[in-house]
Amino acid sequence: MGKWRRRDDWIGSHVEDSFVMIDLETGTYVDLNKTAAFSWELLAEPHDENEIVDALCDHYDVDRDHCRNAVAAMLADMAQKRLIDAVA
Repeated sequence: MGKWRRRDDWIGSHVEDSFVMIDLETGTYVDLNKTAAFSWELLAEPHDENEIVDALCDHYDVDRDHCRNAVAAMLADMAQKRLIDAVA
């Protein structure tokens, strides 16, 4: 399982219960919920899926199996939106 890192071309800010981000180059924006925003902060440094699951389970009261499935879906979505890149 590889590691992921967030891309530097996105900036963001907390707005109410979301973390709103924009890609200044394309004008594309997304909003992240609390757990995705927490994961985004983690991804300032390379982390693999298991490390993200561990951090989320430590921070939130969540079932590990449910968390693992949600993290896999979140990473796939973030990669598709070009928020993160795979790193060696």
